[in-house]
Amino acid sequence: MSERLEKLESRLSKQHHKDLFLQTKHTLEVIDNLAEQHRLFTSMQAISGVKIIGGEEQLFYETLNQVKERIVTILEKTLEDLEHKGVKQYTKNFTDGVE
Repeated sequence: MSERLEKLESRLSKQHHKDLFLQTKHTLEVIDNLAEQHRLFTSMQAISGVKIIGGEEQLFYETLNQVKERIVTILEKTLEDLEHKGVKQYTKNFTDGVE
């Protein structure tokens, strides 16, 4: 995913919309921080004797990864709309616009 983000950053910088990239980057960092806090919390629970259910933990991390993937996909679609702004033959991803 980091390679995709690097490409998106350079494309957005060319469009003078680096602020969109930074907002997405900060959102992904918050999700990563949430995952780290959860990991620390479950570690403390495990040390204190609470049984951790592996399937639920796996589902939690898979869900976070899906959310991150969707956020990056939305950024890609937004960038496509920005790059094709004014092209009449282009079908917009977002009918309400991107600006």
